[in-house]
Amino acid sequence: MLLGVIARRLNDGVDYARFREAWLPDEQFEGDPRRVVSAINLEDPQELVTVALVDAEVGDIPGWMDRIAASEQRRGERIRGLLGSQRLNGTYRVVGDDDFARPITR
Repeated sequence: MLLGVIARRLNDGVDYARFREAWLPDEQFEGDPRRVVSAINLEDPQELVTVALVDAEVGDIPGWMDRIAASEQRRGERIRGLLGSQRLNGTYRVVGDDDFARPITR
């Protein structure tokens, strides 16, 4: 499992609902390996973190990105004027997945 993580700032006057409307993809892609969770900072509603849980291997990403490139470009153009700086943008390999409601195995 991979995680795509972006922390960014919404421009002044832009709320999450407006951002989300522009950010949602135009189309769905069969077999899209992503589940996306977005969260607003409790202390600063202009700060947005988006985490994509990607059920794929690193080698699968280039082909998948080629399939969705045009859709991603359109999304990027729509949200460009709604966002300020990105504070974090990366792809990470999951190395731990602990459920603290259950006994932890060491």
